[in-house]
Amino acid sequence: MTSANPKYAGKFSRKALPPAIQYYQTQNIILKGTGLWRDAICPFHHDTKPSLRINIERGAYRCMACGAHGGDVLAFHMHKYGLGFVESAKQLGAWIES
Repeated sequence: MTSANPKYAGKFSRKALPPAIQYYQTQNIILKGTGLWRDAICPFHHDTKPSLRINIERGAYRCMACGAHGGDVLAFHMHKYGLGFVESAKQLGAWIES
């Protein structure tokens, strides 16, 4: 017999993730430039000039110096704070409790 783990009761809603530009602003990431991909100082290593590239539509990120990367703001949040998927989704308001 299996029982549901209340910690994971709910489901993920990608549509509930915050918009990329709004999320990165709340993380004190200053986006520079124009276009779909913007530059920023990378928070994952000692960075003195912008080496982090951020896609402002999807929230994807890639650091050209340290190699940190992910596909959306959820991945960035998990990486930055060392959290798992569910906890990060909850913090970002994208975990819908059932």
